[in-house]
Amino acid sequence: MLLAFAVFAFTNCTKDEDDPIVLPTLDLKAETGYISQNTNAAFGDTLLFGVIAKSNGKDNLVKFKVEVNDQLLLDSTINTAEFNFDFYTIKGISNVEEWTMTVTDIAGNSFNKTVTITAEFGEINSFTAILMGAQDNAEVQSFLSLSDNLATLYFQAQAFENQEDIDMFCFFENNEESQNMMSLAAPGTGIDGIFSGQTAPENYTIKNTTYFCKTNLTAAEFDAVENDAVVLDSYDPENKFRKAKLLTEGDVYSFKLQSGLFGLFKVISVDGEETGTLELAIKVQKQQ
Repeated sequence: MLLAFAVFAFTNCTKDEDDPIVLPTLDLKAETGYISQNTNAAFGDTLLFGVIAKSNGKDNLVKFKVEVNDQLLLDSTINTAEFNFDFYTIKGISNVEEWTMTVTDIAGNSFNKTVTITAEFGEINSFTAILMGAQDNAEVQSFLSLSDNLATLYFQAQAFENQEDIDMFCFFENNEESQNMMSLAAPGTGIDGIFSGQTAPENYTIKNTTYFCKTNLTAAEFDAVENDAVVLDSYDPENKFRKAKLLTEGDVYSFKLQSGLFGLFKVISVDGEETGTLELAIKVQKQQ
């Protein structure tokens, strides 16, 4: 009898150990507007996910987490047999985003799904050395147009003849705040008394406005920009100004043109005073 009991107990133990592990399940909603499979997205696009998770029928779900490129974004404690969750985010500046959703049950069993979002960022034009002169510099042009995917410089009289294309001009201000007082603005700023004569910007009939925002980008980060994702991400509409002033070597500004195109510029060098120069590198969205 003892032998029979031992055999019975051993058989039952082996059977339990051989029982297959049943995992929880996790599916992504495939309805219109939801992302359920690998896809492409532009910077700023809304990414909507819908999670439907279910237990194995006996072990409640106790944890749900979301990771992007192995960075934990959400780690939530739950206690339920079923879990439905919708969430959305905005496409960032990464070229590839791997979104992983994982559900875990009380027995420690997990199941996950990963969706890859590949960037479709816009192209940019890069101009590495734009030299502009201040208002009294008779040898270097002061006015810049970024129309037609070009960076075109004009002297004052030429600019007046092409005023519909003028996006910014360079000038020196007499400002006691700093020894470096080189600035950029557009005709729509309303600045007057800088250039003289009938061809001065205040006499334009078409006055484009450009808005500027100083960024925290370094010169090296500017140099690394290859598409419009960082360009768009750097523009802060809550802190936009119609003038970029006190420009210093190494400064990086974002800007928005009258045409709606966004760009960045890096200050390469500044030679102050009214006859001085300002050298820039510019990266701006391509005009379609």
